[in-house]
Amino acid sequence: MAAPLFVPPQPAADLAECYFYHTMELPGHGIVEGEWDLRPNIDAYLGGVEFSGRRVLEIGTASGCVAFHLERQGAEVIAFDLAADQCTDVVPFRGDDLEVRTARVRQHLQRIRNGFWLAHAAHGSKVKRAEGTVYAIPEALGPVDVTTFGSVLLHLRDPFLALASAARLTRQTLVVTELLQLRTWQRWLLRLSGTHGPVWLPDARTGEPKHSWWYLPPELVTRWLNILGFARTTVAHHTQLFLGKPNQLYTVVGERAPAK
Repeated sequence: MAAPLFVPPQPAADLAECYFYHTMELPGHGIVEGEWDLRPNIDAYLGGVEFSGRRVLEIGTASGCVAFHLERQGAEVIAFDLAADQCTDVVPFRGDDLEVRTARVRQHLQRIRNGFWLAHAAHGSKVKRAEGTVYAIPEALGPVDVTTFGSVLLHLRDPFLALASAARLTRQTLVVTELLQLRTWQRWLLRLSGTHGPVWLPDARTGEPKHSWWYLPPELVTRWLNILGFARTTVAHHTQLFLGKPNQLYTVVGERAPAK
């Protein structure tokens, strides 16, 4: 018997059993604090795209902040994230106990998942949740009009494979938001080199970062989207709050060319 395509709504967990990746205001609970606060500038985070009346696949939903925002904009939303028996792509530094690290990550992800369902119930949301690996998104979830990747690709061992997996389901628009992690002079040197290649982040000398793999320049993401059939692209830079401090990000919006 095939597994259901969407996860049935789960009972709302107690607030103490939740972790919120994004700061949100929840009916009946007030403001819950998260690492990121996208509220002042979330439209820029999503590239200024019009979502009303469109079917949207949101990759890496975490606590659901973006998914519920898209729903309020009039979109039909599918929130996609890891299943309970899966783990993020942890960097396998030699000497680390990967079994222990993986167990801790899964516990943390469960608390984030609890936060999603608490927020889902508080909002009376109709967002549908699907789970699995981003490297093989079920084709049955599509087609969708828009897919969004919100600060996801840097955490993936194979970011292009993830983009390709989503692109095959996406009819019109693909939105990619990423951190500008390098210093200004480092990004300038990278542009001067003309390579626009990915920058490897894990460093064996420090054992960090443990959950981030790449700095992906916007020029590279643009070229990837072009390869996947999104011929028209725009790039915009914006500022978002992480732990109360401003961080620089960029968003690439790719549009498929109209059918002739």
